[in-house]
Amino acid sequence: RGTAEIGQLWIQPAKRERKVNYAVDDYYREALRQSAKTGTTQRAPRPPKQMNIHDFQFYPARLQELLEKELLAYRRAIGYKVPKAEASEDGNSSAGEAQSDEQAKIDSAEPLTEEEVKEKEELSTQGFGNWNRRDFYGLMRALENHGYGNMDLVKGDVEGKTPEEVEAYAKVFLKRYKELADADRLESQITKGEQKRTRRNEIQQLLDAKLGECKQDPQRHFCIPYGTGGSTARGRVYTEDEDRFLLVQLARIGIACDDVYDRIRQEVRLSPLFRFDWFIKSRNTQEIQRRCQTLVGLLQKEAQIK
Repeated sequence: RGTAEIGQLWIQPAKRERKVNYAVDDYYREALRQSAKTGTTQRAPRPPKQMNIHDFQFYPARLQELLEKELLAYRRAIGYKVPKAEASEDGNSSAGEAQSDEQAKIDSAEPLTEEEVKEKEELSTQGFGNWNRRDFYGLMRALENHGYGNMDLVKGDVEGKTPEEVEAYAKVFLKRYKELADADRLESQITKGEQKRTRRNEIQQLLDAKLGECKQDPQRHFCIPYGTGGSTARGRVYTEDEDRFLLVQLARIGIACDDVYDRIRQEVRLSPLFRFDWFIKSRNTQEIQRRCQTLVGLLQKEAQIK
């Protein structure tokens, strides 16, 4: 009886209404439509066996003209049509004009004659087709590190190329590098490398001269011009023995060495002078480098005053 009374008094709660922010089908339909619009444009076809050349391979300019003519003739033969550019919001018609000009070139293209085919084959042997982009940038790094005046070092510093190959390429590069698309950037990069080497040479000469002035063992008697503050000047507490050791090793290994500070750190750890010197032995490469730069700055400052 009690259950029946409860059943009569029970009020069914209202059905929960879920708020729908978007329709799933409509969402994916719109997403697919957008991806179709913004997808990569279809690349224009190229002849199946046409060679692909780059500016750093320094082929004759005439070869590029023949390849362009061959390309246009191929597109005409297959009936290729340049896709129309979408109208811009500002009403600029330059894109449409470019499309019309490109289509006109294709429609008027003629295939290569037998003489031009032979000329193309001959010109294709006059570049550096065996040089890829990795080889090219390897030469750029070598020129940046050694400069134009040290070609013997440059020839041995390009991985994967013999000295003879590097020498032959470098001769053409020095004559025609202005033809490259990023010639200004490459020239600036090599110039900065030259300036960096000049600064390193000046520091090396300064170290050799200062240590050479010390009549006794520089590891024990070299006088560092700290100025006011002693060895604590401009840095964390280093002893004079530690600083002298860093300068002597920097001069011995050579500041031009790429891993000079790693090697100095290794020498510090192996030296019996610092067997119980946890401070200097626990310095990392960056800290060793900063301290060496501070000490070199003190020597440069003293040289300028004199």
